[in-house]
Amino acid sequence: MKRSLLTYALLLLALMAGAQQRAFTVGQYNIRYDEPNDAKKGNGWEQRAQHVRDIIYYEWWDLVGLQEVLDGQLETLKAGLSEYDFIGVARDDGKKAGEYAPILYKKSRMRCLQSGTFWLSETPDKVGSIGWDAAAPRICTWAQFEDKSTKWKFWMFNLHMDHIGTKARSESAKLVIKKIKEMCGEEPYILTGDFNVDQHNEIYGILTAPGAFTDALSKTNRRFVTNGTTNAFHSDKYSDSRIDHIFISDRFYVYKYGILTHAYWNEHGHKHQVHWPSDHFAVAATLELPHLRSTEDWANYRRYAKENIQDKKKDVKVVLMGNSITEGWRHHYPEYFQKHEDYICRGIGGQVTAQMLARFRPDVIDHHPEKVVILAGTNDIAMNQGFVALEHIYGNIISMAELALANGIKPYLCSILPGDKYSWSWEVGSDRVISSIATINKWLREYCEKTEGVEYVDYFTPMADENAALKKEYQIDPIHPNKAGYLLMEKILDEALNK
Repeated sequence: MKRSLLTYALLLLALMAGAQQRAFTVGQYNIRYDEPNDAKKGNGWEQRAQHVRDIIYYEWWDLVGLQEVLDGQLETLKAGLSEYDFIGVARDDGKKAGEYAPILYKKSRMRCLQSGTFWLSETPDKVGSIGWDAAAPRICTWAQFEDKSTKWKFWMFNLHMDHIGTKARSESAKLVIKKIKEMCGEEPYILTGDFNVDQHNEIYGILTAPGAFTDALSKTNRRFVTNGTTNAFHSDKYSDSRIDHIFISDRFYVYKYGILTHAYWNEHGHKHQVHWPSDHFAVAATLELPHLRSTEDWANYRRYAKENIQDKKKDVKVVLMGNSITEGWRHHYPEYFQKHEDYICRGIGGQVTAQMLARFRPDVIDHHPEKVVILAGTNDIAMNQGFVALEHIYGNIISMAELALANGIKPYLCSILPGDKYSWSWEVGSDRVISSIATINKWLREYCEKTEGVEYVDYFTPMADENAALKKEYQIDPIHPNKAGYLLMEKILDEALNK
């Protein structure tokens, strides 16, 4: 009997541990910009900084969306939160001027597969653009993540909508809905931010309309919500107004949700007075994707299922097959596909060559294109799905080429783009990244030279600097190209395709 009870207890502990491993936490926090006048009342950034860091460190969120972060504040946070990496640029110049809306992620739990920023304006790709009747530039920072514990992939978006322009908030809501649907397709996503609209506002209705977003608060009864999300640094202020939100796609399960009214005490004379670390309260949710980890969709056939049905009705000339670099082409330089309406994109962020090989038939062969452009291998080197020998990476790419040839499709094998580090995979050292890319590119070039009907597309040579890294003028980050990079890739690819 004792042995049975012990076995049952161990099984229960294992199940609980599994549930904990699957769930992850998301924080949302407007930390208040560094306003010098706040110090007069004891609320300056110098007084608050350590407490903001302590909250993030104590709560130990896996992902955090912040707002109103100036560059100096960002550096202060980085110095005290070494377990986290930071994504985002400042809104005024796309570099360091103005406020950031950064995403923080715990490096031990999450891999960042790709990331970027768009502006909340009529020209979202234009750095520093101000939209509609807004008082200042506003941005949305985004990233695609892989959970290292479960291998689940999902997207996160983080924004700060304008505090003045009503039209700007309304149009920004519509823009974000459109962008997220375009970028994520059927893949799950999270949207955090200071929206400057509460749950009673009609713009909140736009954000939560059918087909838009789901407020994480509405999906759980396990909640701690005793106030709204702003306090104006007044310890006695009460409001039910929630302008800071965590929105999610329907595929998430929400374990719990809370508005965290953390405070600290400072000594003034012989008294201690209560202070808030920010004029906003942090919001947190614990989430899980219970139905995403399904063996039958390891290759993510779902991603292009609808587009594959639509695209079979048209005459497809070229398929671009790949990972986030191929997928990012459509996001960062959509004009390329507008100029070539008979080209289709079949890139999926984070994918390794084995996954691409698995979906090569539905995403390429079944369209009967004349040509396929295969850009793959960097995520294998980054160990996105664990260690893979270079010979096997090369073999998967060659298998795709041979499948294309067998079906009358001309394959174009692209060099892996230059890179010297993977921000999402700290386990892989720089020397290994550089040497692995060089080795696979050499093998691919040699294969193309000796194999009739296969062409080699060399992105590496013109895009690499003297250290075999991606040239600064072509990068969003050390692996992913910006629009200038895609313009160069367009020139190289068009020359190859039009030979």
